[in-house]
Amino acid sequence: LIFHSTIMMNKTLLLIIAALSPFLCSAFTGQSLPRSFVSQCSLSMVGPLQKLTNKDEYNKVVEGLMQTKGYTREQAEKEYNSYLENPNDYALQKGEAYYKSLGYKSLMDGVIGEAEKEGKGDEVRARIEEFQKKSKLKGLATISFFIALFFYYKISYVPDVPLGGGM
Repeated sequence: LIFHSTIMMNKTLLLIIAALSPFLCSAFTGQSLPRSFVSQCSLSMVGPLQKLTNKDEYNKVVEGLMQTKGYTREQAEKEYNSYLENPNDYALQKGEAYYKSLGYKSLMDGVIGEAEKEGKGDEVRARIEEFQKKSKLKGLATISFFIALFFYYKISYVPDVPLGGGM
């Protein structure tokens, strides 16, 4: 009876940890809830869905892009849909393109280069290094946690095989 309850407790613990694992992995998703619950294929429909559900705002943004950037309607819709699908990636791509247009090799080189022009290069470098250290530490902690969880389960799991080896 005690043996059976220990197995049930281990299985329950694993189920709880598996259910909470998206929240334990916030090192890779920032401080907000992870967006991994939404599949990538459904994200490609965000622009058209926005166009149907919030037509006025969608059209206002698209028309604004057409006026300020000189885009055709198709180009403006493509640009706005790209933003709606993944705002973070959109911002990174635009930042990368901006700094490359200034002659820098990458986004980080551009950020540091422009900060050096303002006399804040060392401060920005230190912030970037601190961010990278924290990210690596969080990543390693998350991976270590799941490795430890795997070994705990492997050590504590006893299969339900009847004694005597018979079925």
